[in-house]
Amino acid sequence: MEKLTIPETLQKNITYHSEVCDRHTYIKAGQEIVKPIQKMVIDGELVCPRCELEQGDRKLQEATQKEYDEFLKQKKYNTFYNRSILADNTILAATLENYHVEHQEERKNKQTVMESISRLKNGQVFNLILQGNQGAGKSHLAYAALRELNESGLDVSCLFVNVESMMRLIKDSFNNKESRYTENYFVELMSEADYLALDDIGAETGAIGTDKIATDFVQRVLYAITTTRQDKSTLITTNLSSETLFRMYDKKLVSRLFRNPKFVVFKETKDKRMNNIPF
Repeated sequence: MEKLTIPETLQKNITYHSEVCDRHTYIKAGQEIVKPIQKMVIDGELVCPRCELEQGDRKLQEATQKEYDEFLKQKKYNTFYNRSILADNTILAATLENYHVEHQEERKNKQTVMESISRLKNGQVFNLILQGNQGAGKSHLAYAALRELNESGLDVSCLFVNVESMMRLIKDSFNNKESRYTENYFVELMSEADYLALDDIGAETGAIGTDKIATDFVQRVLYAITTTRQDKSTLITTNLSSETLFRMYDKKLVSRLFRNPKFVVFKETKDKRMNNIPF
């Protein structure tokens, strides 16, 4: 029977008891053997010192695990604000509340986005495609949707990436060995995000109103990202028609972008950025 050694300074408050604890075991020759532990009376309470020690270890482990879980949760939350790639920093202020509607199409599309957010919060997986006129507020709504998801308390990571800006950063890393914005960095980052917005697909080719085709480099990066997101939801904004997208990109890539889609299309909404121009 194991007898623990007690420091002399504590012995006056502790006495051994004849009762033993038989909850503790060890393995010998493949067999589990009970190792009795003599109980003690500590400050008038009968306890097993080994049980007390294990309980203390368990509480410490639980506290450590809780702290680590909180760290991971905060890291996910910060992904949206610290690692998103924007072309226009004014979008940082974008919310659903400050997306002002003037016409029926805007009202309908905003409602569709709000309903889509609810579906995403409930765990549904689909791609939300916002397409149509430039300046209609597609990026605003996509960023606002991610903000809602990020602030929902669901312990998810959200990421907003302007595709053209991302491609420029990757190309810069070819000659800048100190840059962290490599192709692998973005593929891994965007693959891990629970909710991702690919902003302004097509603008990276400068192809609006032209017959240009996306380069092999662009197609490779986008294909790598979409390949790893087959079981996750992605928000996509583009000014381009489906016809142009299928001409510009490989059909497999476009098919993955349009996987299980919910479309939000702007046909009548005018460029909101032009409203204040007096001529």
